Amino acid sequence: MNVINKTRMWLGRKPVQLALLVLVVAAILGIIYGLGASEAEEVVKPSLPVVTVTSATQYAGNSTVNLIGTVRAFSEASVTTETAGRVTGVRVGLGDSVAAGQIIATLENASQQAAVLQAEGSYDAAVAARTQALAADAQSGVGTDEAATRLRNAQNGAVAINKTAYATVEGVVFNNSDQFFSNPSGTVPGLRIDGAGSTQKLNGARVEYQTLLPNWKTRVDSISITSDLDAELEYSSAQVTKARDYVDTFISVLNSQGNNSRYTDAELQAFSTTFNGLRNSLIQTQTQIDTAQTNLDTAREGIDRAQLVVSDGNSSAADAQIKQALGSLRAAQATLAKTIIRTPISGTVNSLDIRTGDFVNSFAQVALVANNNALEIITFIGESDREVFAIGDTVTLDGQFTGTVTQIAPAVNAGTGKTEVRIASESQDLQNGDSVRVNKEVAGDTISQVIIPLSAVKFALSDGSVFVIEDNRLVERPVTLGTVRGGSVEIVDGLSMKDEFVADARGLVAATEVEVIR
Repeated sequence: MNVINKTRMWLGRKPVQLALLVLVVAAILGIIYGLGASEAEEVVKPSLPVVTVTSATQYAGNSTVNLIGTVRAFSEASVTTETAGRVTGVRVGLGDSVAAGQIIATLENASQQAAVLQAEGSYDAAVAARTQALAADAQSGVGTDEAATRLRNAQNGAVAINKTAYATVEGVVFNNSDQFFSNPSGTVPGLRIDGAGSTQKLNGARVEYQTLLPNWKTRVDSISITSDLDAELEYSSAQVTKARDYVDTFISVLNSQGNNSRYTDAELQAFSTTFNGLRNSLIQTQTQIDTAQTNLDTAREGIDRAQLVVSDGNSSAADAQIKQALGSLRAAQATLAKTIIRTPISGTVNSLDIRTGDFVNSFAQVALVANNNALEIITFIGESDREVFAIGDTVTLDGQFTGTVTQIAPAVNAGTGKTEVRIASESQDLQNGDSVRVNKEVAGDTISQVIIPLSAVKFALSDGSVFVIEDNRLVERPVTLGTVRGGSVEIVDGLSMKDEFVADARGLVAATEVEVIR
């Protein structure tokens, strides 16, 4: 009671303080109400989703085609052999500068040089025969007799060289190679040294000689000037070639003997020297066979020419003989030229794959010559990028160099299924053989295909849809999808180049009211 009475007395004495207290409480309640109302208003009116719209034309103007290209020389030539043979000399080194036509290397060509010499002799003989043909017809009878004598001499020479060829090959087999077999006449001759991978080859060759040599001797014993000398010379030539391969194999085997060989180093060196001499003897025999064939052909042609002179009384046959001899000379020179490897262009030797002593096959690449100061970039584009590139366009190389499109293939490369594009660049930092990144900015007005970002597509089981804006609301438009390229996709149907669509459809729902940004 005392507390209540005291409060009443205090209130009675403090009317002003009470009024102020009431005003303060009312102000606080007003502020709280105002804040509550603002929050309620925000809940009632939420903010709208913000979307960005674009078009295929605008999107294409911001895209880039990225490719990989290879740097190569404008002029580059692969130097290849035209015939097989052993390399007798290499005239250049890796990195050397060479002029067009300069000799890169030479192959063994003793027989080819001999053939040229024979052809030159035949040509000179034909010229001399023409001079004789211009003489009086009274001398024609003598000319016919001389031609017949030359033919008999050529035939006798062919018979003799056939016998010489047989004797040479027989000596190689019986007198030289048989010492390295334990049973030369057996079914398995038994090579007595390390064959270095050629044991089976040598055994097989020796077994073959067991029947080949007797058959050949029978032919040689029955040969005469009335035999088919052309066929006999061809047969002897084939056997000499086979024997030379047999000797080459022995040389390789002897040179590869290790410390465990049954022979000393001095003995092996002597054997190797002997077989190299045999090889030279076989080469000379081959040359003699070629000479005998040439002499035989020349003598026969001489008979024909002499008979024509007798019948015609003029030099027409002699003129024809000169042409024939000249043709033979040109053919021999061409054959010799095939053993001399030359570079077809000037440049730098970027690759050299042969050494003296190597054996190379026909059409084998032995060197690569290129002009490293004039370079171009080769790249390939797919069908979808074909219309992006045009001759004269500028591209970026490795993000720092520029290049210009100089050539575009008119058709698709059958090997790659793409179109080849060549790009020229004056940059000094590019090296022949480098791989570079090629970037081409795409202008929107050059693209006819509708290409949009993948983020703009709402994918379905088949094809998909994009969002377009109508009355500030999202409207779903079905589209037919084409080829996907990186982060983009081609629209085959349902959208034109200028139609605007939402650039990012992720998380959006149709019929939603949105705020649009362009």
